[in-house]
Amino acid sequence: MAPADARASEATALREAVATWLKSKGATALDIAGVSTGTYNAEDGSHATFQTEEATDGARTWWFVRLEETQQNGRRFVACLSVTACGLADDRVAVYATLEVGAGSSAVNPVDFDPRCPRIVRALLERPGGWYHGASRLELPREVNGPTEGDQLANAALDPARTLPLVIVTSDGEGPALPNLADRLGYDLSGVATVLSVDDDAAWTLTGRLGKALSCYRGAVRIYWPKLTVDDDPYRHSLWTAQRLRSMSAELKETRDRFRHQLRVRIMRASALSVVRPEEIDAIRSAATQRIFGQLKERATTLQGAKELADAYEEANVELEKKVKGLRCVIDDLQFRAAELEEERGALLTRVENAEAIGAYQQGGGVVIVPDAPAPQAEEHDEPKAGEERFYKKVSTTPTNDVMRLIGDCGHTTWQNSHGADKARKGLAKLEGRNDWKSLHHCGTCTGGGVWRVRW
Repeated sequence: MAPADARASEATALREAVATWLKSKGATALDIAGVSTGTYNAEDGSHATFQTEEATDGARTWWFVRLEETQQNGRRFVACLSVTACGLADDRVAVYATLEVGAGSSAVNPVDFDPRCPRIVRALLERPGGWYHGASRLELPREVNGPTEGDQLANAALDPARTLPLVIVTSDGEGPALPNLADRLGYDLSGVATVLSVDDDAAWTLTGRLGKALSCYRGAVRIYWPKLTVDDDPYRHSLWTAQRLRSMSAELKETRDRFRHQLRVRIMRASALSVVRPEEIDAIRSAATQRIFGQLKERATTLQGAKELADAYEEANVELEKKVKGLRCVIDDLQFRAAELEEERGALLTRVENAEAIGAYQQGGGVVIVPDAPAPQAEEHDEPKAGEERFYKKVSTTPTNDVMRLIGDCGHTTWQNSHGADKARKGLAKLEGRNDWKSLHHCGTCTGGGVWRVRW
């Protein structure tokens, strides 16, 4: 938002949205302009408090609210959210939210937790306007249908500037592997991942672009982390097949909820290690502090001792600001490396689990649904036999060949000669590993890529 007044107006509207949400929870003594503290009603009846802060530096503003809930069992939850109207060098309005969970008292003890997207984050994302995390636009769950949209999805997945994980949910003849999975995951992961429902044609187009080892189709679910390339280790991008998900329990809704919890923990843990706090926050607060020191010095012109004290505080503040900037660089580097290590850990864990054929293991009292091993590069069907008639559908195309998939008989009778279909021929040869067919015909009725009848 380029105009400063537009950023100021949007920041105020966001503050008011947060205030409305808190007031709906029974918040008292809430002020969106200034510092305030109060209480509100936690959903589970636990003790809940909030406090707000703010700082300004000319057109730049920062407003912060901290919510804390302590349950009767001693667990403590802290949610913080800030709204920052940035300056001319950075024409954004930035919303930064954090979640913490721990014990109310000091004890070295495991803490079970189930992270969930705060309702206010979803409410803010539903407001008009474009929300971004870096170069990635934040989206609500949506459908991806057909080869064209599948090709666009492949472009997005391979975009080196992408900063959010893609969670792909496909369907087979029975629909998605678990009921309403994409909508529920999108609800859980608002702001930290993009969740998409991908139909069969789009999924096969994605497969054609990424390769079989990085594919996702026929009811499978897959996480594509940022910085994806076609040469990536497929274990880094965890895959769950429909068979694996449906075989965990006869109660598919129960499996779905366990799977949702598992993905929430994994993706939110990754976000905690890698999402960087907006630098404008520290800049605004530092400038506001310096301004207060300046005002103190002006009032203390006749009081030499107070002036010297103010000078000392100002000098100390400058030194601390330098240290903060240095530490931020260190933290950014560590966060980046920690995120890389988390992805490597996930890939290694998947390899170990598959190598040992472990169906499940205990973590925090719940059964984890182990990812599947990546699919082999070769298509999984028997080699054609002499005299056999097979049918193939074009699902996408590359600069050198069409991407083909084995299907059943389309049922049509309008077969035509396929002279000149060089890319289709190359695609068939690549799929089957041979090109010694006896005849090749194209269906004159089928659309959406076309169907070929091949007699071997």
